[in-house]
Amino acid sequence: MGQKGVVFSTKLTTKECAEVFRQAAESARGLGAKMAGLGVKITGHDESGFFTPKFDSPFAALDGVPDFAVGVHILKFAGGAKGAGTTVHMYVDEGGEHRNVQIVSPHTLTGGHRSGSFVSKFLEAFQARDRGLRVTDGNI
Repeated sequence: MGQKGVVFSTKLTTKECAEVFRQAAESARGLGAKMAGLGVKITGHDESGFFTPKFDSPFAALDGVPDFAVGVHILKFAGGAKGAGTTVHMYVDEGGEHRNVQIVSPHTLTGGHRSGSFVSKFLEAFQARDRGLRVTDGNI
């Protein structure tokens, strides 16, 4: 499994980062994703929406966990009622006057383009709110 992602530094607060992430997720859901969402709700297979990523690695205590983490699963219409879609995570670490943020989307062998597209959309939402945002790493 691969992943697409970007790392950046922002002056937005953690709360503001959460707001931008939430708004970006809502705007990323196209008509197909909204229709798929209705289908999975009806069948009871709904795995869409926001969640808290788990840090259950035995090395988490050494590698560290972010100060704030959130994920969202965005359905795709082609997945129908099976709940197929793309997951995007955001990890925020406090850095005094700035926050270090990672936007990451894991993908399968064929899902790299969709993951990269979502990561780009989320980054654009952050750049619209913070013109001084500084990208430090990424592979989108």
